[in-house]
Amino acid sequence: MTSQVVQIEAKNLVWVGHRDPETGTWIGVCKALNLNAVGDTWAELQECANEAMALLFADLLENSELSDFLYRNGWRLRGPLPQPGVKPLFDVPADWNSNARFDELVGAGR
Repeated sequence: MTSQVVQIEAKNLVWVGHRDPETGTWIGVCKALNLNAVGDTWAELQECANEAMALLFADLLENSELSDFLYRNGWRLRGPLPQPGVKPLFDVPADWNSNARFDELVGAGR
């Protein structure tokens, strides 16, 4: 199967991360996408977050809801959508705040 990079211009897409001092586990929340992610390391957290975003955007694309979702959030595509049968690879820039407190994460998801 061929693939195509789908670039999304998303302003104010921020992940907030916190490392649990007892377990060492990293926890991340993205309020704009209503997603969360976990990882044993900072790199694993970011990988999990990227996978979560890719699954969300792939689902939106499959259900023909991606364009409306981007519009509602003030975001846009930077290029064409892939044709049916072409696997989308999403390129979505996000900012990270790794110094969040746990209570900020709980509040971020509300």
